[in-house]
Amino acid sequence: MAVNLSDVIGAIPIVGIGLVGLVNWISAWKLLTMPYYITKPIVLLGLILYLVTKVPVTPARLPFVLGLLFSLLGDILLIPKGNRWFLAGMGAFSLTQLMYIWGFNRTLAPLPIMLVGIGVFALAVVSIHLSVNRLAQTSSVQKNIVPFIKVYGSLVFAMTLSAILCSARIGWSFGAAAMAGVGGVLFLLSDGMIGMDKLDRRLPKYRFWIIFTYHIAQFLIAAAVIQLP
Repeated sequence: MAVNLSDVIGAIPIVGIGLVGLVNWISAWKLLTMPYYITKPIVLLGLILYLVTKVPVTPARLPFVLGLLFSLLGDILLIPKGNRWFLAGMGAFSLTQLMYIWGFNRTLAPLPIMLVGIGVFALAVVSIHLSVNRLAQTSSVQKNIVPFIKVYGSLVFAMTLSAILCSARIGWSFGAAAMAGVGGVLFLLSDGMIGMDKLDRRLPKYRFWIIFTYHIAQFLIAAAVIQLP
């Protein structure tokens, strides 16, 4: 079977981004600080450049491009240590979630599904509030950070729910909706692990799992966005 040269050339950026991501994941697994922080923003920068050169930035894609840019900013702001930088990074990622919510909800799902979604979101907000309060009581987290964790947790859940509901929206193919939904869930898992870290509940190798799920989430969302009109 003949190999299409243009396909090979077109795959080079993705391979490059993947290799940088692999170095970042290995660095997270082995706790190699310098290569981890160097490669972390490069992955998002590469993904943004690939997306905007692969397809036009149409009105349907614009919110997601902006969301990726805010994610890149958040990645950079989270490199320094300290609560001030953590809150700044959380602010950037809050804007990411708002952009993604906007992008996913440009076309609405049928009303009955939207009403169910609103009910699920309301229950999630209450659950997040109660869970964070309970965990914060026995953790070393500074109390002034707790409200921000609650608000951000609610935002990322709203984004995830919006992504899942793409399967019921006009303009989203089955493949694009599936990638958006899985990407949204992985983003929620990644940020959930960050929240648990702040609340002194950590999985083994949590740094690796946070960045791994985050990168896969962003790749899937970007892949879904490429398929939009």
